[in-house]
Amino acid sequence: MKNKIENATINELKNGYLLTERFIDKAKIYTCLFCHTGYDEDDIYKFKNLLVNGKKAVKMHIAENHGEIFDNLISQDKARTGLTDTQKEFLKNYFAGMSDKEIAEKMNISESTVRYQRHSFRERAKQAKIILALSELLEEQEKKLAEWAKPVDENTKMLESLFESLSPLVLKTFNMKKKKEEKRLLILQTVARQFEKGRRYSNKQTDDILKGIYHDYATLRRSLVDYGFMERTGDCREYWVK
Repeated sequence: MKNKIENATINELKNGYLLTERFIDKAKIYTCLFCHTGYDEDDIYKFKNLLVNGKKAVKMHIAENHGEIFDNLISQDKARTGLTDTQKEFLKNYFAGMSDKEIAEKMNISESTVRYQRHSFRERAKQAKIILALSELLEEQEKKLAEWAKPVDENTKMLESLFESLSPLVLKTFNMKKKKEEKRLLILQTVARQFEKGRRYSNKQTDDILKGIYHDYATLRRSLVDYGFMERTGDCREYWVK
């Protein structure tokens, strides 16, 4: 359960289930985050004399066997939530809809402390969003770097069919149908390798490199940016590989 919860997205945590694809037959499966019980998307299940599909079944399963999703998430240990027992008690009371006065009386604290706790939690939530965004950006960057590090030799045969020459690099054509996306990406990846990472190129320097590769260098330059292989300044004066 630990890995499923820790690797779940925000929406998956709020829903209490994962939607995954079974390896063997590619069937969609709704899996409970708290006990791993799974329900096929296209199957029909019986719950309290009701016939329901997989999505409805997993929701009913969670409600019947695990109760409130909020309670299950907040019951996770401090290593995962970062919350003390006192903070958890405050949030439970908050979730229950209690007023500041009621929470203060129940927890034997002042109303100003309750208001501070509310404010503090909102601030932590804002920080958590930024940390989550940074984490996702880091993961995306790692994937890009891993892709970048792949040896070009893996696609040598395809490259030879796409380029007149690999040294110097001369492209045959870039006018291919959308269904040839794999080839288009391989071309752009190969062209991007002609630029030094970490170095900024002027518009003229960029075009000079691309002109030697393909006659329609403007389309090539635009595609490198559109597909995320290159970045550029807002005024299009400088370009660099990601």
